[in-house]
Amino acid sequence: MKQFSIIIFFISGIIFSQTQNETTALEEVKLKTSLDIEKEYQSELNVSYLNQQELLQSNQTSIAPFLNKIPGVYMQQGGLNTAKINIRGIGARAQYETNRIKLYYNNIPLTSANGTSILNDIDLTIISEVKVMKGPQASEFGAGLGGVIQLSSVLKNQNYTESELLFGSYDLLKQNFVLNVSEGNKKINLTYNNLSSGGFRENSNYQRESYFLNSEWNLSKTSKLQLVGQVIQLKGYIPSSLSGSSLEEDPSQAAFTWGQARGYESYTRGVVGINFSNKLGSAIQQNTAVFTNIKDAFEPRPFDILQNDNVGIGVRHTSELDFDFFGFSSKLSLGGEFLGDDYEVSTFENLYEQNDGQGYLQGNLLSDLTQTRQYIEGFATLEVALSRKLEVNLGLATNKTRYDIQDLFSSSGNSQTGDYSYDQVWLPNLVGTYAISENQKISASISKGFSVPTVEQSLTEEGVFNTELKPEMGWNYEIGYKSKWFADKFFAEVNAYYMDVENLLVARRVAEDRFVGINAGSTSHPGIEFSLKSNLNYSSWLKFQPYINGSFNFYEFDEFVDQGQSFSGNDLTGVPSSQFSFGLDAQIADKFFFYYQTNAVSEIPVNDENTVFTESYAVSLLNAEYRFSLFDSFTAGLSLGVNNLFNEKYASSIVTNAIGFGGSEPRYFYPGEPRNYFGSLSLNYAF
Repeated sequence: MKQFSIIIFFISGIIFSQTQNETTALEEVKLKTSLDIEKEYQSELNVSYLNQQELLQSNQTSIAPFLNKIPGVYMQQGGLNTAKINIRGIGARAQYETNRIKLYYNNIPLTSANGTSILNDIDLTIISEVKVMKGPQASEFGAGLGGVIQLSSVLKNQNYTESELLFGSYDLLKQNFVLNVSEGNKKINLTYNNLSSGGFRENSNYQRESYFLNSEWNLSKTSKLQLVGQVIQLKGYIPSSLSGSSLEEDPSQAAFTWGQARGYESYTRGVVGINFSNKLGSAIQQNTAVFTNIKDAFEPRPFDILQNDNVGIGVRHTSELDFDFFGFSSKLSLGGEFLGDDYEVSTFENLYEQNDGQGYLQGNLLSDLTQTRQYIEGFATLEVALSRKLEVNLGLATNKTRYDIQDLFSSSGNSQTGDYSYDQVWLPNLVGTYAISENQKISASISKGFSVPTVEQSLTEEGVFNTELKPEMGWNYEIGYKSKWFADKFFAEVNAYYMDVENLLVARRVAEDRFVGINAGSTSHPGIEFSLKSNLNYSSWLKFQPYINGSFNFYEFDEFVDQGQSFSGNDLTGVPSSQFSFGLDAQIADKFFFYYQTNAVSEIPVNDENTVFTESYAVSLLNAEYRFSLFDSFTAGLSLGVNNLFNEKYASSIVTNAIGFGGSEPRYFYPGEPRNYFGSLSLNYAF
């Protein structure tokens, strides 16, 4: 039935295409141009971009290699369903999820009210651009400590259908089907993806289907309505982390208990959002988004079975006004965001040892809690051009988060039922930019950020919520330099920053694969980031684009005492001290494309004592692509590539502060994939 629906979906696009009278050729695939460099030069302090051409240079299973090109960003990928992102060390102590970073698709928040963002299950084919804002300087997105990742949708002024088959090592198979229609004042994009992989490790099978709808309707010359909807169905087995000895001996094995229990996670996740934008006269621009999201998750683990249902709703509004402020060209932005989530969290005994190797067997109920969380914030920014060379941006955000707990399991004597809230916070932001010359400028900023504990961090080992946890709070101080030369063929950026964080949230391990969140002092985050890019066009048919990005981090615990042991002065756990990404993109005659990229990461401390570190590593990607025309309206593409070109043995993700139980070694390490190959075939019909 599934295959039949896919065929009907694809054929319907062909049938529809035959009703059109005009034939429109698809835009050619291009590497970065001088316009891209100009965009990065004109962007705000410490903002980086990735385009779709970059995101599709590998086997489309992970965004990690490309996010890790951005200085200050480090995404760890323990498996296709196990990933976490930190920006400048914020979020590094998360165990199996991304938090303290806000995620948006167009104007619709994908971050839940408890601060958790899921990026690794969003298919790369539905993203036209990634914009990363590092640190708490983005007041227009409200309260945030680590930064903001904003995804832009794919919606073109073209009529076409496209199918792609991607295959690779470890039984990798991915199918993409796209229908894009643009007619009059309406545009629509329908995308279906099916990704499966056997994985190179035991107990690592993965299956994901996603359905995506993106549409836009120009209601008038001044107003527009956008509709975005996505449904993801996923089931991924979990091999979990390994000890140092097991990593060296056989990285393909699963952790013993996870293999025996055949542990996995599965969920259905959906989001629907409507965004209305309009102009009032020539000076006022408004955007209003209304959205809802659901998640129905089931995760049998060796120590219990977790069932988690989440329903969320929200609204986001921004208004922008252009005006003269005492003769200075100015822009005032005002907005607000409301998120409300209902979480139902239950745990059960897992009696897998009594199930003859068939996996989980559900036993008695262990806990049953419901948490309703409301996240309300407002924000305002004022941009003033004081002269042709000097611009100032003032921002202010405020946040109030409250939650209600219904304890459906505990007795009245120890029930947690009640209303709780975090103190309202005010988060100022000041950015100044000065143009030294037409092609050089410097920027400086001071900003304050904030992040609340997630539901996962709030759960104790008994399965109840720790209502004593405090949000993290931090100040960020930064100075940056940007320049471009030779008709926008070269671009350089350097940033130096210092961030201090109070009420640091860390994970304390209380049992095998069990962690609880605690507040443990403060950390300092000084660092330097740089980026160099160029467009070297030797002729109209030959283009080379080398680049190198890097960061040097000096993060450490200022004051950190846990269970009577002091770690003050130690390096921050879970963050490399340096990262580099360098590579070369090449294009020949608009038909041949070559991509080479290396991500190099220094050693990482994996425990607070700084007695155990990962080994430094460098992982390379090589891909070649050929695009050609078959007939007037048909184009095709072939690609072949290899990940981990030099077969590096490395840890692609870590579990901080792992503890060995029963005399076993601590399991800190998720092994990275060995050398693996991939290829793809694509066919595009423009109508």
